[in-house]
Amino acid sequence: MYKKIFFHLLSIKFEHLLMDCKNKSNIRAIALAAVALICFEGRSVTADSIRELIESGDYATAIQLAEEALAEGGGDKSAGQLYQVLGEAQYHSGMRKESSLAFQEAKDRGVADASLYLGRLAMLDYRFDEAQTLFGRYAEMQRKAKRPLDVDLAYDQADVAEGKRQFERMQDVVVIDAVQVPREDFFRHLRLPLSAGRVVASSEIPAGIGIGERGGTAFISESGELMMWSELNDSTGMMQLVEATRLMDGSISAPHGAPDFLGQEGDVINPFLSADGTTLYYAANGENSVGGYDLFIATRDPQTGDYLQPVNAGIPFNSSADEYIMAIDEENGVGWWATDRHYLPDGKITLYVYVLPEERRLLQANDEEKRLRARLDDIRLTWTLPDSDSEEDDDGTESLDDNDSDDDVRGLRMNPSEAAKHYTALAAGIRKIEPGQKPRRHDCVIPLPGGGYIYSADDVKSADQKKIIEEYIVAERQYRADKERLAEMRRDYARQTSRSASGEIARLENEVEHQRDSLTALLSAFYRSWRR
Repeated sequence: MYKKIFFHLLSIKFEHLLMDCKNKSNIRAIALAAVALICFEGRSVTADSIRELIESGDYATAIQLAEEALAEGGGDKSAGQLYQVLGEAQYHSGMRKESSLAFQEAKDRGVADASLYLGRLAMLDYRFDEAQTLFGRYAEMQRKAKRPLDVDLAYDQADVAEGKRQFERMQDVVVIDAVQVPREDFFRHLRLPLSAGRVVASSEIPAGIGIGERGGTAFISESGELMMWSELNDSTGMMQLVEATRLMDGSISAPHGAPDFLGQEGDVINPFLSADGTTLYYAANGENSVGGYDLFIATRDPQTGDYLQPVNAGIPFNSSADEYIMAIDEENGVGWWATDRHYLPDGKITLYVYVLPEERRLLQANDEEKRLRARLDDIRLTWTLPDSDSEEDDDGTESLDDNDSDDDVRGLRMNPSEAAKHYTALAAGIRKIEPGQKPRRHDCVIPLPGGGYIYSADDVKSADQKKIIEEYIVAERQYRADKERLAEMRRDYARQTSRSASGEIARLENEVEHQRDSLTALLSAFYRSWRR
């Protein structure tokens, strides 16, 4: 059996060498392969030989050989390592449950590396305390055996610390859609209207602009006047953001590097700029990341024009896997982000669509509920807000108050069934957007039963309905203005810049609550009229 297996393994090596011969016209490769087949005849398959397959990316064969070797009754001494390589091959194939069982078998047989990989699996499941313990166990076993530590252990431990911090302050985000798309051109599947700008391959930036090797995607503003992309910095060996502008004569300026903080250690890729030019989104794999690439947000100071220190977008946007881009569609009130957290087959990743919140809210839930929402196995779990109240965020913004216990969509109360209908209809509408579609007049956004939206009073024919919509538009504008003013007053109060404003805050809170009730009543009246 072992002879058969090892010849199978060597045949793979031989095939690779033949390909090498074709590519390099190196006849010596064939001779080496032939010698290898002769020399290895009679040897048995080992964990080391299976690991060679793993390192070459042939996980399916590695799994098959490891399972066959274990089925043949690998001895107690070798069984632990065979379970370990089986787990590694399954881990890299995205078979988390299966790899966890294999690693546990290896761990029970005293294999130190099993604790390392079990820790990484725990991170993927947002069990950061458990991951921290497992990494510590691995390090202790290696020290006792006087063996070197895995080169990535320090990064794993840093990721655990950052992940734990973010998990404690996980945001309450409503995710309305999940689309699986090819990894190589995921950006072409972002259904962004023209007002949001364009995300293209960096190769689409005109030739001769910039001197470094390009990578990732590029952002082009709605007007086409601003372009931003990543180039290789020869001095650091890292990808950094650069930007250029289109001049009055139609030419393009020489690109210049983004602010120093974007030249942080690690690669910075896939920029996206908000429509008003004040907020920059990008992916980076340097410090303060949970895993590989994380999403970061940097806001421009309106007084100086400089960007403030960027912040990690946090969980659930980031995970222990790679996140690639965050794009904002302010016209339709949604955002997009791309991630490979679910190890999809055939080179695919997931594009998530979420509702842009009016305010940053912390998720009030127990750890298990938070894990379910962070993993996003079922996006519908994000459609219900927690029952408990939350406290103010560190920056003084409202998280969730007594008046927000129901589902709240862009400030309007909805019960769970209404919210589900709304989110489903919203997702269906977003899927119909043609990339680069010109914006239409949006005085309001009112979902219709059965799909579709009302965007202005001109979208209805009934005089009664038109009157309701006109009243709604005026009332909503006032509600938005007062709600924004209330948020600013709360921030000032939290900073102790205006402690005497408590009475005005209380008055405005009551007014905003009354306005919200009025909007809900107008919507109810409109829907009754629509059904008739």
